[in-house]
Amino acid sequence: MHSRRGFRDNGVVRLLSVLLELTLAAVASRSSLMGALIRTANVHSSNINAIVDFLSGLSSGELECLAEFQGACLLEVDEKFSHPYRLLPEFFDPAISERWRNCEDRAHKTFIVLSWLEIQQIPQPRNCSIHAV
Repeated sequence: MHSRRGFRDNGVVRLLSVLLELTLAAVASRSSLMGALIRTANVHSSNINAIVDFLSGLSSGELECLAEFQGACLLEVDEKFSHPYRLLPEFFDPAISERWRNCEDRAHKTFIVLSWLEIQQIPQPRNCSIHAV
């Protein structure tokens, strides 16, 4: 004989199980995106921690945008798009992709991509010349 409480507890357990599975799927997806971005980034030992910190602070939507941009950069390597900054106007063109019609989202994601490109830059040592008089 089953009590009503037993049915309710089973429902709660199933709901918690589904929520846990969804959370694990989201975490796995996020980890996969971060791993792919790190593998394809201009990563050097001097800036790996900064890149991991940067990516850790982004939402899944922001990570997806970066992954798409990074993929576009890898696919479009030629004379026209020799540098990732040159790909930005076409990538975020609302006439090409309907998702960029929202100007606030486009501006936000453009800022994220610009930050991503900046964080990948290798710190260049400064050349100082000392002239004796």
